[in-house]
Amino acid sequence: GRLLTRLMKKHASAPVRTLCELGGANSCFYERLRTAFPDAAYVVADNNTYGLQLLRERARADTALSAHMVDLYHPPVGLPAGDVVFSVGLIEHFNPEGTARVIRAHFDVTRPGGVVIITFPTPTWLYRATRFLAEMVGVWRFPDERPLTFAEVEAEVARHGAVLETLVTWPIILTQGIVVTRRLP
Repeated sequence: GRLLTRLMKKHASAPVRTLCELGGANSCFYERLRTAFPDAAYVVADNNTYGLQLLRERARADTALSAHMVDLYHPPVGLPAGDVVFSVGLIEHFNPEGTARVIRAHFDVTRPGGVVIITFPTPTWLYRATRFLAEMVGVWRFPDERPLTFAEVEAEVARHGAVLETLVTWPIILTQGIVVTRRLP
């Protein structure tokens, strides 16, 4: 959450009027980002009805929150354009074509010049070792997770924007890649 906030503040144009979290049903980042961007509308789009309901109940008093039932595999319709659009742990649950489609959906709901932040598991030595051990002892619970390379993600985001920053989050043992992009006008 701290890293997301730092990246948003570093790369987004001020003021941030709309944050849009894709795949964020019952978001674990909501409270931190509402504190960091108290005047922004917070939009969540997901296909998980139950998770969206949990978020609505948790944030009942927040009139700037809107939660939308959306299948991100198809071009999203009716979502407000975000100044910052982000997802955490979303794009790796699809085959390569699906991953490209969901990455494109990020840009479909980002205003021109806005920022897109996408995180995804990336197959560093630490990720591979940790996943191998988890699979060996039978505690791996993400059968559809496909760790992605930066080359795959950057090739798609470059079709829609200019890459501003890339990094790996090593403190998360199942390492995450992060790509920050500015949407082209």
